[in-house]
Amino acid sequence: MKKLYIFYIILSFIGLIFITRLFYLQIYTEKYILNAFNTSIKQEIIIPERGSIFDRNNNLLVFNKSIYELIVIPILIDENFNVIEFCNLLGIKEDTFHKNLEKAKAYSKYLPSVFLPFISKEKFATIQEKLYKYKGFDWTKRSLRDYKVESSANILGYLGEVSQKDIKKESNYYQRGDFIGWAGVEKSYEKILRGKKGVKYWIRNRKGCIIAPYNNRKNNIKAIGGNDISLTIDWNLQNYAEKLMFQKKGGIVAINPKNGEILSLVSSPINNPNLFVGINRSKEFKKLIKNTIDYPLLDRTTQARYPPASPFKLMTELAGLQMGVVNTKTTFICYNGFKYGKKRIHCHSGIHGFPIGIETAVAVSCNNYFAQVYKRVIEKYPKNLTKGANEWSDIIKSFGFGNYLCNDLATGEKGIIPSGDYYNKKYGYTKWNAITIISNSIGQGEINVTPIQLANMVCAIANKGFFYTPHIVKCINNQPISNPNYTRAKYTKVKKKYFDLIISGMEKVFIIGTGKSFKSSDIRMAGKTGTSQNFISVNHKTISLPDHSIFILFAPVEDPKIAVSVIIENGGFGSRWAGPIASLIAEKYIKNNISRKNLEKKIMNLGLQKVYNSIARMKNKKKIIDKNQKK
Repeated sequence: MKKLYIFYIILSFIGLIFITRLFYLQIYTEKYILNAFNTSIKQEIIIPERGSIFDRNNNLLVFNKSIYELIVIPILIDENFNVIEFCNLLGIKEDTFHKNLEKAKAYSKYLPSVFLPFISKEKFATIQEKLYKYKGFDWTKRSLRDYKVESSANILGYLGEVSQKDIKKESNYYQRGDFIGWAGVEKSYEKILRGKKGVKYWIRNRKGCIIAPYNNRKNNIKAIGGNDISLTIDWNLQNYAEKLMFQKKGGIVAINPKNGEILSLVSSPINNPNLFVGINRSKEFKKLIKNTIDYPLLDRTTQARYPPASPFKLMTELAGLQMGVVNTKTTFICYNGFKYGKKRIHCHSGIHGFPIGIETAVAVSCNNYFAQVYKRVIEKYPKNLTKGANEWSDIIKSFGFGNYLCNDLATGEKGIIPSGDYYNKKYGYTKWNAITIISNSIGQGEINVTPIQLANMVCAIANKGFFYTPHIVKCINNQPISNPNYTRAKYTKVKKKYFDLIISGMEKVFIIGTGKSFKSSDIRMAGKTGTSQNFISVNHKTISLPDHSIFILFAPVEDPKIAVSVIIENGGFGSRWAGPIASLIAEKYIKNNISRKNLEKKIMNLGLQKVYNSIARMKNKKKIIDKNQKK
């Protein structure tokens, strides 16, 4: 009896061990769960078709093409896996196999992740029929972006693989190997374009081959394709503007002042978005990142900051009028510039010794006139210069300067519009005055802006005191955008009555000013040239580089349809490069043809590569000097 009792105890103990082991295997060991699931059921994640991108005239710019990807669940790979045979099938090296597998393990041993992306349809056909032999591997189909154009990567953007940060932020959607918008519209409208993922379940036999849908497809979730987007961009105008930027660095922004729609957004050097697609995308991306001479990935329309130079004189005058320190009849006599102490801001207006009013000052860009106005602005409250500078700063910022424009572009910089508080911090409360910061009057000093901010300023002037937030998307699935941020006018702090003389002076730029040489014979344009100083430091010495060429305009004066800002880096006088380019863009948009063929030919065939090569040599010299100094 005692022996029988002991036998039952041992039997119970063994049974308990089996039960415990089974419980552990089923509840706590994911390997066996995954084994059972993956040997009988295939879960296929359906990546939705990403929305296509069109221009404002329904020209297709971006669409999709299908590719295949190999996915892996690392824990399902057994010790007898034939690595050499598998690598021969895929056409990869063993090092690549182990490297990709380690990346997959680092993500998760139990979850599927991409092992080999960008497999063509033809290559996949040879892989698919033998894939059942390699436990732990499977495939999925996804769409790859196909850009029909070879430029404007700053607008369209491109896709890149999700980061851990992206996955953590939206773990219910993204997983390792997914792609997400990295730049341009692809980034700023990611959730609109991406759609919603779907799932299909399939029954597989013991060899891993699909034999039928699981549960009569009742568990499947249908993928929902992304929304199509129509841009505000006029591709014909964009393409034309890009041709005008032959061998030139800089930015061009064209906006419809009536609604804030961006018609053209050119950043040069110009990038081809197709470089960021496919198996070589990482290599191409690294090349561009390493280019610290041209900085091709910098969007010069929204990220590059420049001293605005003479176009900013318009803001100086408008602030002076609004603050009441000058009026529409105020004149100043110019004696070859504005003199302060032993220094002088020289004037190249050619009108000296005579009273100059607003219109003429704008037309001939008299430095003395605007310096005098700015001095009165800062000294409006003689005992409190901070108050005057702050009031000026607030007026300027109401035009969109010194702030993000809250647009729908993926990148942007605020720029700098200094205030009285800014100078108190920089110099000390009583250590500065109007003369200390007089360079602001002509758009130099601490002021810096982006080309899109300048174009927005032109819209506000054309509209006589208001603007619409510049935006890049016109329709989503053929439905016009209704976001009030883009459809509601924003008013500046300058009264409407002060704009007429400014506009009249801008029109005279083409009559008696610097725009005479590229004036259109049949379109009334209002513009302003600028020549912006810039410097670099070489071996601890400040060296002046060729000036930036700047021009702003809107046209036609009687019914503004387009506002343009152009900045050509190291292009010299505003009338040399930026002015002709801006006027040609306006003519192209308004008339759809060019009458000034000789001017067009000159701009399209001449560039500044020699100037850029010289600057590059100077920068390289600086690097060599710095390296030797460290030694």
